Amino acid sequence: MKPINVGLLGYGAIARQHLYAYRTIPLYFPELKTDIKVVAVYGRTEERVRNFSKEYGIDRYYTDYTKLIKDKDVQVIDISLPNRLHYETALIAAEEGKDIICEKPLSIDHKTAFEMYKVAEKAGVKHAIVYNYRWLPAILLAKKLIEEGFIGKIYHFRGMYLEDFAIDPSQPLAWRYIKSEAGSGSLGDDATHVIDLARFLVGEMKKVCGKGKIHIKYRPLLTDRTKQGEVETDDEFMALIEFENGAVGSIEASRVCAGRKNFLYIEVNGSEGSIIWNLERLNELKLYTIKDPPEVQAFKTIYVTNEKHPYFKRFWPPNGPIGMVDGFAIGFGEFFKAILEDLEYIPNFYDGAVNCAIIDAMLQADEEGRWVEVPKP
Repeated sequence: MKPINVGLLGYGAIARQHLYAYRTIPLYFPELKTDIKVVAVYGRTEERVRNFSKEYGIDRYYTDYTKLIKDKDVQVIDISLPNRLHYETALIAAEEGKDIICEKPLSIDHKTAFEMYKVAEKAGVKHAIVYNYRWLPAILLAKKLIEEGFIGKIYHFRGMYLEDFAIDPSQPLAWRYIKSEAGSGSLGDDATHVIDLARFLVGEMKKVCGKGKIHIKYRPLLTDRTKQGEVETDDEFMALIEFENGAVGSIEASRVCAGRKNFLYIEVNGSEGSIIWNLERLNELKLYTIKDPPEVQAFKTIYVTNEKHPYFKRFWPPNGPIGMVDGFAIGFGEFFKAILEDLEYIPNFYDGAVNCAIIDAMLQADEEGRWVEVPKP
């Protein structure tokens, strides 16, 4: 088969994780029998993007993303840029007939996100939103157990994503703190993953309410650190959820939670048991069932690393753990399989747009102090 060439928009930490995934796919998906290669990268600052391309052996670099997208040698566009740029670059890529991988959140609001979905569908290109955590084997096992009724009827979902990268008030006013650039703060940056896992494991959301808070109201300007600019996006957000199937839930996100570096926690409670997963121990799934005799009822820890577990025939010997970035490799591998075999890929721009609709409903609920129905496509 001909190789599939990728154009990478962005060169930050997320872009490096994507690069890892592309180079790892052949190890986990040898049946694809094609060479997937990042051949071009875009960055706004020429010196930085040039150094990035040299460091990682990428053939060429661009400082104009339109030129990269229109590069005839590139078949797939990977959007790892600030949120505001997702919309424009995805539309250009769809018009060029390029398949698209886009980082979360899909856009800064649900209206532009749904337009991205419609344009990509009309163009007939494959499109993916990067919700890498749903591809981790422990989460896939949780999904299987829930669908098979292991914990009975779902009553509660609770999830949190806590970080502290923004706790230093001297950190400058970068794009994440500006509403027109990011859309929202911890809600769109962190809670978006929890929202996706809630939809994946429990189902669609009917209505939401929530409260956001900006704890550090001013930060130094990037252009002049002696001056301050106003922070416009939430440092912290808490939300309540009512699912369409009658379950209820809560979501918490923070970027100023001291000591939490990348803490993602999920718990699902049902009529016959519970499931717990924690990113800090991502190969483990905690299970509780009322079907056990009372004297031995307790949470059991399942080490999700044997060949009976999702994807582990593709990984290491039994009990060999994997890492967070392998979620990217699995999800990307499935995306390229969808390209080669002309299959639908999920999660795609539809899932990204629904996620944005939920975020917008939460923001509206905070502003108006009431429960808000989630907008429908």
